Amino acid sequence: MGGYEGADETGTRMGTAQGADAGALGEVLDLLNERIVRYRVSDLQILYCNTAWADAVGLTPEAVTGLTMCAVLPPDELTGLFAQVARLGTESSHLINIQRSGDRWTEWSDLYLTGPGGTHILAVGRDVTDRQDAEMRLAASEERYRELALRDALTGLANRRLLDELLASALARTRRDGHRLVVSYLDLDGFKEVNDEHGHAVGDAVLVECGRRLREGLRESDVVARVGGDEFVVVQECLPGKEGHAAARLAAIMAPDYAVEGLVLPCSASTGSVVAEPHHDAAGLVAAADEAMYTVKRGRAAARL
Repeated sequence: MGGYEGADETGTRMGTAQGADAGALGEVLDLLNERIVRYRVSDLQILYCNTAWADAVGLTPEAVTGLTMCAVLPPDELTGLFAQVARLGTESSHLINIQRSGDRWTEWSDLYLTGPGGTHILAVGRDVTDRQDAEMRLAASEERYRELALRDALTGLANRRLLDELLASALARTRRDGHRLVVSYLDLDGFKEVNDEHGHAVGDAVLVECGRRLREGLRESDVVARVGGDEFVVVQECLPGKEGHAAARLAAIMAPDYAVEGLVLPCSASTGSVVAEPHHDAAGLVAAADEAMYTVKRGRAAARL
């Protein structure tokens, strides 16, 4: 492919040194769907292109040869070209990348060539739109399935699996930055009576409303998970000395009655909160908050006797 000086006929575009063989090769390359172009690095002058490459820019090979890439390519493709040229010869003599132009994707294989005539780049591009679209659909599908696997189907809150992941990250983060981590375990009081008296549809509506309250009443950075029938876990980060504010915020969120399905239902929550200590891991912290919640619940039951 060497020796391109730019000319009007296919044979001379391929280089006079090859003669008839070069002309035959040029005819073959013009039949390919792949887009092929060779250009000089110093000034980006196009030394050769096949018909597919010229068609893509709306010209003929004869019209394109001798022009510069800057005169032919649209701005978005030029940006990618400049980035690729900067990498070639310094990072590697052969690079492959995928570029998008409009609704099409092209995989470019660029080869950095040096010789007596200067430094050139030989670029071969093939349309990979179908493959790229399939990969993007697969990635979106995998993300969707992952989301379903990590979310409670009824409330959309994190489930226990996602809670464990987020809580482990929060523990590492707060130990690093010196913040405090408050984990609260909530159990809805009187939820069994709501289900028994009004049916599971109303009970589900209460759970959905509880999830909505927690999501909207807490900060975006806080974690809210549903871990059982009417049990929720909330993870809040705060500054040292502000741990009490986390529990107070939850109490305010959970205090009002529930207005669902045309009913107004009292359904407060027993809440147990613990502050993470150095010996806690994610599972131990949730277990400690669960025990604290049951202590509160038992105290309330004893007070009613």
